[in-house]
Amino acid sequence: MGAAGFRRRRGPRAAAARPPVLLARAALERRAPPRGGRGLLRAAGRARAAAGSPAGPPRGARRDAAADGRRVVTIQDVIRAELQRRLEEYGFFDEDAAVELEKPRDPAHGDLSTNVAMTTAKRLGRKPRDLAGELAAKLQFDRDVVASVEIAGPGFINFRIGRPHQVARLLDLWRGEGAIQDIRVGGGHRINVEFISANPTGPLNVVSARAGAFGNTLVRLLNAIGYDAHAEYYVNDAGRQVHLLGRSLRARFSELTGRPEAFPEDGYKGQYVAKMAEELLDLDSAAIQSQAGVFNDESFQRVTAPEGDARAWLELPPDESARRFSKYALMKILTWQRQTCRRFGLRFNTWYFESELHETGRVERALEQLRKSGSVYEQEGALWFRSTDYGDEKDRVVVRSGGEPTYFLADVAYHFHKFQRGFEHAIDFLGPDHHGHIPRMQGAMRALGVPDGWLEVQILQQVNFVENGRPIDMSKREGQFVTMDALGDDVGADVAKYIFLTRRPNSHLDFDLDLAREQSNENPVYYVKYAHARICAVLRKAEAAGWPLQAPVAADLAGLQHDAEWNLMREIVRLPEVILGAAESREPHRLTAYAADLAGCFHQFYHQCVIVGEDREVTRARLQLSLAARKVLRDVLELIGVEAPEQMGDKE
Repeated sequence: MGAAGFRRRRGPRAAAARPPVLLARAALERRAPPRGGRGLLRAAGRARAAAGSPAGPPRGARRDAAADGRRVVTIQDVIRAELQRRLEEYGFFDEDAAVELEKPRDPAHGDLSTNVAMTTAKRLGRKPRDLAGELAAKLQFDRDVVASVEIAGPGFINFRIGRPHQVARLLDLWRGEGAIQDIRVGGGHRINVEFISANPTGPLNVVSARAGAFGNTLVRLLNAIGYDAHAEYYVNDAGRQVHLLGRSLRARFSELTGRPEAFPEDGYKGQYVAKMAEELLDLDSAAIQSQAGVFNDESFQRVTAPEGDARAWLELPPDESARRFSKYALMKILTWQRQTCRRFGLRFNTWYFESELHETGRVERALEQLRKSGSVYEQEGALWFRSTDYGDEKDRVVVRSGGEPTYFLADVAYHFHKFQRGFEHAIDFLGPDHHGHIPRMQGAMRALGVPDGWLEVQILQQVNFVENGRPIDMSKREGQFVTMDALGDDVGADVAKYIFLTRRPNSHLDFDLDLAREQSNENPVYYVKYAHARICAVLRKAEAAGWPLQAPVAADLAGLQHDAEWNLMREIVRLPEVILGAAESREPHRLTAYAADLAGCFHQFYHQCVIVGEDREVTRARLQLSLAARKVLRDVLELIGVEAPEQMGDKE
């Protein structure tokens, strides 16, 4: 992997998920018994453990139905199904044409809006606004669920959600039942999510940090909707780059011992290499061996220290000398990388080493299976994979003329082993310069008999790291790059992760260091954290004044009257749809957008409503609403992997 911080490979992008379909409308009226305010992720984990993993892998990229055959219910599903039913009355039926529903920018336009009349009018031979009016007149809803339907502009149809439905959904969220249970569609199916997977040739950089933020949050999202998501880090420890790193370290060490030698062309020039060389000067063999003791878990059993001391390594034959310097450098850099991941709250179920593929014969077995499929041929002394049969621009070498397997073949073996390990779906986060790898990897998986859609690739665009209005250039080999640790020291891990998640994964990101350092509402992380701390302060003051903090009660909440109260209520109850949409679309940035909206609604509620006042019924209801807002905001921050502070300095 190069400076971008991603492995050089690709796989097929899975087909886009269709919107969740409808359960019986009567399910909307289901009410769960009170259970208290359980945390979302903990409740999801217990639900998966109780359900177990059903037999039979899903043969598509994503699942829309729960394992027991029930269908997902959200308010969007109800509206979408009714719109589709009415469109069919006009003779329009297209199961691939989703009815899009969005939250309007202006609350005056309702809670949800669709442009379906504008997108279908031409095919039906109608004017968009006329069609919108006819559809609006025909739509039938329980008024407790959808209170009103209006047309606007050139043909938008706007919907206002009924207040009784909002109260019922808030109670579901508080109990961890109902709406939250409805979105658990994964059925315990196992998904492998691989992210970062940086070459072990230097400290992790800022692009790896972005991959970590997205991958870590997606794992949490998938677990929240009922999948068994498994985070994996692939260590490229068998390639040319690790060997080049070892030669770079040897050159720096030789220079320090008074025996300078030529620095390798394209070697690693970063200060971290010089630092490793300086440390080696003071280490004897026992001290070097002791450093491997930090790798005491199963994933790192392959990481061992080289024998002897560094001065003795200089006397060995060149290849063996480079191997020992490489082994030491690998051990040190993996130590740094793992510590960095832990500092940023990134946890991996498995660290998978490329060298294991070669030593266990998995690369050879994958090649043999490709041979059996008729997908490999010999030419000019090398073995080639017929990737043009699968849409690639040219065939690809899998074994060089000298008998050495290519990185592509090892990567094929690695992905095939994921499938053999029982993962029913795999997601890779990779960099933007690898699009050409998609058809060849897709073809290799098909040749090996892996179902279409099993491997999904999410492309993460580059980060433009900005300070004082100027971009910072990054190059690992030249030693000029921003590390994750430096970023954490500067702005904090929470701030970094949150800002990385404020844009779509396939969008370029300008990371503004100056903004990230601000302790003001201009900083999006500060703004959301301050909202949580403010809620906690309100609740503390209420308790100190003798108000008991009671779980939300339908009768109390139904009596709320102020617009700011209901704006906050509407935002709170959007949580299930936001989680489901973010998970299925692979767009964790929806969480930060939702957190900002929720924080904004609470700040507005705080300024416009006296939460603890003279009217006891109103106070009780507003405290219940505040409790629900705190719980939901905390759940969202937990999904993002960001702390939810109970106080921020001397702020309220």
